[in-house]
Amino acid sequence: MGQVNVYNLSGGNGSTYVTAAGPHTGDFYAIQFVGATTITAITGNMVGSADLVTDAVEFAKGDVLYGRFSSLSIDSAGQAILHHA
Repeated sequence: MGQVNVYNLSGGNGSTYVTAAGPHTGDFYAIQFVGATTITAITGNMVGSADLVTDAVEFAKGDVLYGRFSSLSIDSAGQAILHHA
């Protein structure tokens, strides 16, 4: 069994607050929404993530997506914190 790096999962690698459409690239383990936000493009290991875009799912303040993400674009009014892996 591999080791779990608690440092990374506790925010040890920091985070980035985004408000612009993007794309925002990097290595992220969580996307935390801090305002009503719609994802316009997403790349990561989440099964069905393309449906979030095609269905124009709106995330509310406080919603969080967990996984491994490398790119995210949001609507121009969106707000999110991208937590670095």
